[in-house]
Amino acid sequence: MTIENKLAGTPAARAARDEDGGKWRAILSAGQQAGLALVVIIVAIVFQTLNPVFLSQGNIIEILRSGALYFIVACTSTMILVGGGLDFSIGALYAFGGIVAGALILAGVPWPLAIILAVAAGAVLGAINGAVIVYLKVPPLIATLGMFFAAGGAITVYTGGTNLFGFPDAFNAIGQGKLFGVPYLVCYAVIFGIVFHILLEHTRFGYETRITGGNRAAALANGVRVNALDLKLYALSGGVTALAGIFFMARTSTASPSAGSSSLTFQVLTAIIIGGTSLFGGTGTIGGTALGVLLFAVLNNGLAVVNVNPLYQNIFIGVILVAAVAWDQAQRSRRFKARR
Repeated sequence: MTIENKLAGTPAARAARDEDGGKWRAILSAGQQAGLALVVIIVAIVFQTLNPVFLSQGNIIEILRSGALYFIVACTSTMILVGGGLDFSIGALYAFGGIVAGALILAGVPWPLAIILAVAAGAVLGAINGAVIVYLKVPPLIATLGMFFAAGGAITVYTGGTNLFGFPDAFNAIGQGKLFGVPYLVCYAVIFGIVFHILLEHTRFGYETRITGGNRAAALANGVRVNALDLKLYALSGGVTALAGIFFMARTSTASPSAGSSSLTFQVLTAIIIGGTSLFGGTGTIGGTALGVLLFAVLNNGLAVVNVNPLYQNIFIGVILVAAVAWDQAQRSRRFKARR
């Protein structure tokens, strides 16, 4: 072994490479986010030209409110994708949280306790996702799709496909109230965004999540307890997704077994990938995810404002999803070539 090879394997050399790689990731991420922000601005200008009401204060608030719950779910899904996983169960766990909380409240459980229990139940289902993936070696796509159908089927059987309603005003206020004219839901989204940004970028948990997604074998060799990390990530996703479903239930004063569903799952995952999070793990930011969610909120609202058939939204989602994954694959190929 040459001296150069020996030095390349030292902790100092590895740290230098990690630092350089981190700088390049930050530069690329900033560039991609700037480009995405420009796209959001251009799309907003187009809709404003078509209908001057689009950028009114009331409509801007509605855009932010419509994307708030998607963003809360997307925060934990971003963590999972960065960690090399995938969670397709979020659409069902979103509805599951609302149904469990609603059933408990109607059974006489005080609503704050009902929220805690429903979030805990969501975290348990998320942990089951993680356990199936870690211990039974089932691929994340299959394991979480299984949970999507199982949880969704369970709440449909329990409710008979009908909505639950009749919740106290104090509970509904957590989804309908405002703070200085800003909906609580937007405030919650900002808080979750800050918390998860700090968690991913400035904590050991976030660092281990990123290196596990980048190279699982290397993370394991460096002492990261990757199995425990997976369990935590999926449990976190289940709990936060259930909480978002509870917020939606409070906003609409209704717990619906059809809330979320596959449309939420695909829109959230598409927004995350558009925001720069790699489908292959190791790369992604909460800021990028926020821009991805905002783009969809602007598109969905703008199409409604200019009276375009809502069914066209699915066409946009499909096209954007394919384009985003193709871009991610191209970026990944460039990174691999650069390392050779």
